[in-house]
Amino acid sequence: MGHGSGMSGSLAFPPQERVIFGQGAVEQLAVEVDRLGTRRAFVITGTTIAKRTDLLPRVQEILGPRLAGIFFPISQHVPQQDVMHAALQGREARADVLVSLGGSSPVDGAKAVALCLSEGVVSEQQLHSYCRGPHQKPLRGQPLPHIALTTTLSAGEFTSGFAVTDERRRVKDLYGAPQFIPRVVILDPELTAFTPPWLWASTGMRAVDHAVERLYSPKHQPLVDALCIQALRYLFCDLPRSTREPRNLEVRLHCQLAAWMSAFGFLSVGTGISHAIGHQLGGHCNVPHGQTSCVILPHAMDFNCQAAADRLALVAEAAGIDMRDLSTRQAATAAIGAVRRLVEALGCPMRLRDVGVKESDFPLLAEAVMDEAPHFENPRPIAGVTDIHEILRQAW
Repeated sequence: MGHGSGMSGSLAFPPQERVIFGQGAVEQLAVEVDRLGTRRAFVITGTTIAKRTDLLPRVQEILGPRLAGIFFPISQHVPQQDVMHAALQGREARADVLVSLGGSSPVDGAKAVALCLSEGVVSEQQLHSYCRGPHQKPLRGQPLPHIALTTTLSAGEFTSGFAVTDERRRVKDLYGAPQFIPRVVILDPELTAFTPPWLWASTGMRAVDHAVERLYSPKHQPLVDALCIQALRYLFCDLPRSTREPRNLEVRLHCQLAAWMSAFGFLSVGTGISHAIGHQLGGHCNVPHGQTSCVILPHAMDFNCQAAADRLALVAEAAGIDMRDLSTRQAATAAIGAVRRLVEALGCPMRLRDVGVKESDFPLLAEAVMDEAPHFENPRPIAGVTDIHEILRQAW
């Protein structure tokens, strides 16, 4: 995008109808099911929420006779097999609306189930034919509407893309089309009370990752910039506090709003190399989404520092760093330091070795990242697997 008087661009809006936020917002779930003209809600969630919290009974009570079925677990990284089982049950339940309850895995799982139900997918091979790539099969059906009740900060409920892991190949395949974005998102800080502190903190770093990589995207633009900067202000200030004070619903809501802001404009402004590596660390090495951002983002920022110093300076400003005596390059370096300190303050892992990644994983990871790289926007061109290897080595 150009600068100054030559500025131009466009912003595409996905078909997301409503975001409802605030304490007690979950009570609007039944109203939204009715507003969408649907009657048979199929809930998709994970084991922890289903078995160790009172969230599922609360959702069941709110839905009442609208509840057609429940599926769990959609496991971490959304294995194909879980998607097939959930789609089968959703079909048998004659679902006409999907409700995801949880973090990014239930959200992505519900998007994948919507694809299976609208396209008549009944096998893993059929599902794979719809993943992004030159041989991607066109969509013919209309996906079921999806209402997302979110409990983490990974922000998948604000995007139309999703990832499903092919366990046999140990690769996370990317899918997506605008119609897969949840039609309604409910951000209720009360629903986050049971989210484990490590998961809350690490998915908060995922939101930081979204905001930073959108700020330095070659396609950056003013509206998305403003929201990403505000997201970072909230996260630098309130993410550590919200992790220490899980019952402080105001600061937890600030973090939820930040996650929303960090994902805004995703159809027009993409993310870069941190996300590309993060996806494959999930699929290949089973590293949780947020933890990939904790480990990789500072190194991605360092990799892009020379090409995007002016954009990284915005991150430093949002982190509250005094910019008066700093050059642009010094401010960019300070931004990287601020992100590292935030990860440390949250007690999140900072090295690949701390999340179970082995150096022997690097060649396979680098190849998979290069396959995905064309779908990402990075300020510094990625020359090949040697660049990926270098980032992985520094992060190890």
